[in-house]
Amino acid sequence: MTYRRMWRPKTLLAAGAVALLAAMVACGGASTTEQTESGAAAPAAEPTATLDVMAAADAPTPTAPLDATATPVPVPTAIAVDQRPDWWVEGESKHYRGDFPLVATSNPGFWDVHYGGSMNTVLIPSGPRFNQILEYNPVNPNEIIGDLAVSWEFYEDGGEVGYIFRLNPDATFTDGHPVTAEDVVFSIDRITLGQVEEGVLRARTGFLNNFVVHGTAEAIDEYTAKVPLRFPASGFLPNLASDYMKVYPKHVGENLSQEQANTGLSQQEAVAAINAGQPAALIGSGPWTLREWEKDTGYSFDRNPDYFKTGRPFFDGLKIFLIRDTARRISALQAGQVYGTYQPVTGSNRPEDMARLEEDTDGRVRAVILEDSGVEAWFLNQDKPPFDDARVRRAMYLGVDRDNAVEKAILGFGSPGTFFAPGVVEDLPELRANNPAFMSDRSAALAEARQLLADAGYPDGFTATLNVVNSNPALAMAEVLAAQLREDLKIDMTLQPTDLATMYVGMRDGVANADGVGTGIILRDPGDIINQFYLQDVLRNPHNWQNDRVDELIELQNRAIDPAERWGHLDELAEILHRGESHWLPVLWGSNGGAFDYRIRNYYYPPTVQLIKKWDHVWFDPDREMPAEVGYVP
Repeated sequence: MTYRRMWRPKTLLAAGAVALLAAMVACGGASTTEQTESGAAAPAAEPTATLDVMAAADAPTPTAPLDATATPVPVPTAIAVDQRPDWWVEGESKHYRGDFPLVATSNPGFWDVHYGGSMNTVLIPSGPRFNQILEYNPVNPNEIIGDLAVSWEFYEDGGEVGYIFRLNPDATFTDGHPVTAEDVVFSIDRITLGQVEEGVLRARTGFLNNFVVHGTAEAIDEYTAKVPLRFPASGFLPNLASDYMKVYPKHVGENLSQEQANTGLSQQEAVAAINAGQPAALIGSGPWTLREWEKDTGYSFDRNPDYFKTGRPFFDGLKIFLIRDTARRISALQAGQVYGTYQPVTGSNRPEDMARLEEDTDGRVRAVILEDSGVEAWFLNQDKPPFDDARVRRAMYLGVDRDNAVEKAILGFGSPGTFFAPGVVEDLPELRANNPAFMSDRSAALAEARQLLADAGYPDGFTATLNVVNSNPALAMAEVLAAQLREDLKIDMTLQPTDLATMYVGMRDGVANADGVGTGIILRDPGDIINQFYLQDVLRNPHNWQNDRVDELIELQNRAIDPAERWGHLDELAEILHRGESHWLPVLWGSNGGAFDYRIRNYYYPPTVQLIKKWDHVWFDPDREMPAEVGYVP
């Protein structure tokens, strides 16, 4: 049986146009807080076997992103603090007694979500400990609702514009301190610290520097925060709702070094240190507290008994086993030793494997697949020869065979590597017709690439090193490209595979000539690509590639309120990027896969695989009848 391109999400996907300012200025925000206990506390079945994880290791690539040209729109109405969400059904939102077993593929790397940029090594293990001001509605991801905020409003006062957020007074951090407006101000200032302190890394949160001036946010009262903006910005709220925009406790975070903030201490260890006056790790207000983690084996969470969204989460604990080997991971799912993929979708779980797993288990385990949802790319180190020469970088842009990489590295489950998500800004048929880098006939692209290499002093090619994550599809793509470049351009890339966390450190420190890793974007909006790859002092622009006109266009598209004006700036930006002289070389957009036991309830496909990661709305129903539909059904 062939599985290619046959799987599509069957639940809610983002749709429509990019959110406009008019959609966000109204007072709004749906609180997700509940003040009532959960429904029936029916115990779920225990795992059928003990999981052997002795050979587990670190791995995957943070692939992830989107599925429509839209950014979800904030909900323009407030909801009472004590109202249950619509999806809460008495007697159906069941509680699982014990640790719910899941499988993941990567060791934690950095534990500071503001600092780290990898979904698999930062957001997945660390994010569930925290809340944001706003969040994407977990059961209708087209909406933005309140997380810590119960309401928000746009204000305009003379020449100043911005937002006022009112917080839930019941939210507390896990050491008992209330979450206040001072914590929101501290967190925004911490994220925007890169404006005033050189070398501060904010991998996925640095976009705030475009819209918020460091030090301008203020606490109006204990539970009301004011955030002035540089200008009316349609992209502010959609990005603020990202899972990376965590609120940290000021009384803890202000005393931590960056190294301490990246430490993965258990809840017990962290609180003990705080009580002793020696804070050594972050804590949050979220649904989960970290119990323990062991490198190459796994990590576990305890349910936060004081979580302000009463009744949630629906498990006593989560037990995440780390298994890098695909066959062993699939075997654990087949045997019922684990009930799903914790990510829940990642590039390490190939779509064809997940579809076959559903068939092999007669539908007990359901495939969760997002198409064209992660970009695999190489990062060219412009601080080292040969990629310090723009002609060599363009030669690589022309020289890589994107179609060959899609076919061989991901078995056709993907698209050629445009700079923005498929269908956004760039038109692939137009590129195939007019850009030699995307034409099926490779002769013109290779001829120009060879001439550029000769002009740069490399007529016989060159040897370079590639620091690459040791998991697919990044490693498979690297192997395909290395063979193809050696044959076509006499370029000999020496692969240096390593685990994901180590790969990112190597990329930051410039240990190789190039780096290979997949990336998930948080939003399908083009601004997210810009924020990740073309700002200064961000993880995915480690050596600060810069172009004056690119910087101007970034500012212009940020300020544009008229969509036509903004897309005009983005079109020009895409033209500049397709000169192929930047540090970032996208090769392909691939699909991400995962799998859930059919009895996992209330998970809806998010707009991208970077969103909705708290696991505080999902439950397990041991009495559910198996759905007749193919694929995961909520």
